[in-house]
Amino acid sequence: MPTSSIMLSKSKEVWRQFVPYLPYYLIGLIFLQTAFGLIELSHPDNSIPVNRFVTPLHIVPEWYFLAYYAVLKVIPSKTGGLLVFMSSLINLALLSEIRALNTRMLIRQHFMTRNVVSGWVIIWVYSMIFLIIIGSAIPQATYILYGRLATIVYLTTGLVLCLY
Repeated sequence: MPTSSIMLSKSKEVWRQFVPYLPYYLIGLIFLQTAFGLIELSHPDNSIPVNRFVTPLHIVPEWYFLAYYAVLKVIPSKTGGLLVFMSSLINLALLSEIRALNTRMLIRQHFMTRNVVSGWVIIWVYSMIFLIIIGSAIPQATYILYGRLATIVYLTTGLVLCLY
C-alpha cells in the first residue's frame, strides 16, 4: 500500500514521519466490494429476467409451510385452493383443541381403542410429510396427482381424528 515518501532524516524515527494511507485504501476497497462485488457472489437464478405473472420454480416457502404450499399448488382453481387451504388450517386448529378436551377422550375411550387412534395419527403424519415432499417438488403431472391424493388423505384423516 502506498505511503508518503518524504524522508526528512535517516534515523530510527523514520516511520513516524510517513503518512499511512492504508486505512483510507482499505476502507475504500471494502466499500467498493460491498457495493459492487456482492453481485458476483449471488445465485445465478437471481439474474433471470422477471415475469410478473409466473412465480419462478426455484422460489419455494420455508419447510414448515411446504405442506400448505402443496395444497395450494395441486388445486387448479384459486377459490378451490383457498377453500381447501382454509379447511386444512381449520383441521389443524381443531386437532390442537381436541387434546384439551379430556372429557371427550374419556367418553370415546369406550368405543375406540388407542391402537386405532394411533394408526390414524400415523396416517395423518405420513400424509403431512408426503405433502411437504410434494410442496418442494417441481409441479409436474405426477406430483400434482400424488399431491391431490395426499391432500384428500390429510383432510379425511384429520376429520376422522376430530370426530374420535
